[in-house]
Amino acid sequence: MDTSTRQEIKDNWVVLVIAFLLVFFSFGIPNFSLPWIYKPAMDEFGWTNAQVNLLSTAKFLVGAVAALGMGILIDRIGGKFSVLLGALSGGVAMALFLVATNLGVYYLAGGLLGLSASSIVAAMKVIVSRLFDINQGLAIGIVLGGTSAGQLVAPWIWSPLLDAGVNWREIFAWLSLGSFLISTPMWIFFMARTGRTQDVINASSSGHSEGLTMWGHFKEVCKEKGFWLLATSIFLVSAVDQSLMQNYVTFLRVDRGLNHRDFFWLISLVTVLAIGSKIFSGWIYDRFSIPGIRFFYFLLGVSVILALPVAGLWTMTLFLVVRNIAHGGMIVEAPVITKHYLGPRNLGMTIGIVSVFVNLGFAAGPPLLGWLYDQTGNYTLGFVLYSGVALLACTLLFPLKPRFWTPPSKRKNELDTGRMQPVGA
Repeated sequence: MDTSTRQEIKDNWVVLVIAFLLVFFSFGIPNFSLPWIYKPAMDEFGWTNAQVNLLSTAKFLVGAVAALGMGILIDRIGGKFSVLLGALSGGVAMALFLVATNLGVYYLAGGLLGLSASSIVAAMKVIVSRLFDINQGLAIGIVLGGTSAGQLVAPWIWSPLLDAGVNWREIFAWLSLGSFLISTPMWIFFMARTGRTQDVINASSSGHSEGLTMWGHFKEVCKEKGFWLLATSIFLVSAVDQSLMQNYVTFLRVDRGLNHRDFFWLISLVTVLAIGSKIFSGWIYDRFSIPGIRFFYFLLGVSVILALPVAGLWTMTLFLVVRNIAHGGMIVEAPVITKHYLGPRNLGMTIGIVSVFVNLGFAAGPPLLGWLYDQTGNYTLGFVLYSGVALLACTLLFPLKPRFWTPPSKRKNELDTGRMQPVGA
């Protein structure tokens, strides 16, 4: 790691820690709690698999709309308000599950979770992408490691409490304390300070001073060669990745008949791989750009197929290991490919546009997989189809070449000549 690379991380390590904790409490914990509530909700109210999975659809459809709004807000007034909104709305959403005794309130809570997730994650993607040029992928991988940290912790919360007979809605309500007592106060305290980092977070984009609207910016970027290939591939892998995330607990418990007491420790153990993989994938993306992203898309397709032979400890371990390594490369890739291919101008709006496709994929994938399960009585057909979808997304990226990215071998010359893109461009 060269001097400029180390210095960039040294100058911004505090914001990486803060961002990691925010993502963990306001996105990671609630998002990875969802797979644990589906079966209890079906048992308590008699809802179908497709109905309970529509919670994630409500979450991510609202998230798609919120991503656009947050992109505009971040470019217009900076990231301070959007992060605060995300932390608070996440707490309200989790508390709302306490009274989610019908599908309407259940989906409303999911929608508020979507608002929270988009506010937090979209803001952090933009903030980190503004602060980091050389280590953008690595830094985003570290921050979004907070999502997988939520996956690591969730089984240790949900499995023993469900076994003790605690109602799933009460558990979710208690988890809201993380947002109310940790995420929100931490962000308020951090932003009360002054410094370069706070200035970058609060900075607006020059595009808004020029009168550029989100619609105007969208018309610009959608004319870019390859934009629709990029957007379609991100939509497809997001659908596949989130479908596995929302259904893997039900798959192992119901489809394969495994007792969750026997495997929740393994899920937590291999989730460490997802945390490490997010950091590793970011490092790969910084060095190989779009070809590195294609590799993780391919690995996602392989991981889905590996679910089919699961029958015991060893086959389950293989599936979960490959699955979590592949999952580590997801979400991290979206802001990287956005900046590498579409450039840093009005980054908040551009990431907002791309995040719409991420969230639409998240929304479409899980209920469709749940519906296929309801129709066939198992996940086999769904997993075969979803593996093919991930491989299709990998193929769609082959024509794309990075246009706003410099290979490591040429970065020193770029730094020497002063051609690096300015922070917050």
